[in-house]
Amino acid sequence: MKEGYLQTKIAELNDKCKQIDQMISIQESKMRRLRQRVGNYKELLNNLKDVQNVKDQIIGHITEENERLIKKHIEDLSDEIHGIVDVALDGKAQTINEALAYLNKREGKIKQQAETIVQQTKEINFLMEHNNLFMMKLVNKGVISDQDVTEMQRRSAKKAKKE
Repeated sequence: MKEGYLQTKIAELNDKCKQIDQMISIQESKMRRLRQRVGNYKELLNNLKDVQNVKDQIIGHITEENERLIKKHIEDLSDEIHGIVDVALDGKAQTINEALAYLNKREGKIKQQAETIVQQTKEINFLMEHNNLFMMKLVNKGVISDQDVTEMQRRSAKKAKKE
């Protein structure tokens, strides 16, 4: 909508410039005829200078108005774009914050699980060592034979592989 408005204003200004150029060319042709008829060059030159001054003033005014309109349009677009970018960045920042909170929560759970695994590993190592010592005591007391212990270890390894 703003671009259309600027385009119409520019078209109007171009029409004004064309009208001024037409007026100047009419004045110039009148001056040529006057020179041919009368021969009074000074007055004609003054008229031409006056027309040229009017033309320069009008062009200067049109240029200033165009610059003012363009600056206003640029400022409006900059404000609009700034607002759009702020909204988009706020949405993305919120999404990133949510993802970061989720990752922090998951990190806490993973650390807790790692601690649990370390604790369970220690308990398993203790139980295995306890089992080995228990088996050695049973073998030393003659309750079971060394061959029975080897057989139990083989069967345990086989069952562990299945699971």
